[in-house]
Amino acid sequence: MTPDALNILTMAKLIQTAVAPVFLITGVAATLGVLSNRLARITDRARQLEKKVRTTSDDTLKNLLTKELRALWKRARCIHISFSLSVLSALLVCTVVMALFVSHLLSMNLNITIGISFVGAMLLLIFAMLSLLVEVFLATRSMRRGMIFTHIDLDD
Repeated sequence: MTPDALNILTMAKLIQTAVAPVFLITGVAATLGVLSNRLARITDRARQLEKKVRTTSDDTLKNLLTKELRALWKRARCIHISFSLSVLSALLVCTVVMALFVSHLLSMNLNITIGISFVGAMLLLIFAMLSLLVEVFLATRSMRRGMIFTHIDLDD
């Protein structure tokens, strides 16, 4: 085989190697969509409750609404953490793909950089999923409390 043919085959192999991390980025992007939707729902609910808190004169109701707002704040914070960690994970995966090509094009040994970046990306993704899990637990816990806010008309 000619050196040009070997270079083309090597580059094709490199592209094949880079495809798996690219699929991972796609999965993280889908997760970011889910997280954005959850945060939007939390935000909408919080706006409704804040409006109700401002307009009600019933102190007992205000306390209940404030309690629910605090729970929503905790959930939003978990989503924010999960979102941030997911984005950082995706950036590290992008670094892996870039390092693969730089390693080949400049004939540099970046194996340690690539390995550390990939492990870091996976750790960030694990913590992002754990944060999402905490948010889901918080959401279901507030539902288990008996749906105490179902009697409140928020369409005013």
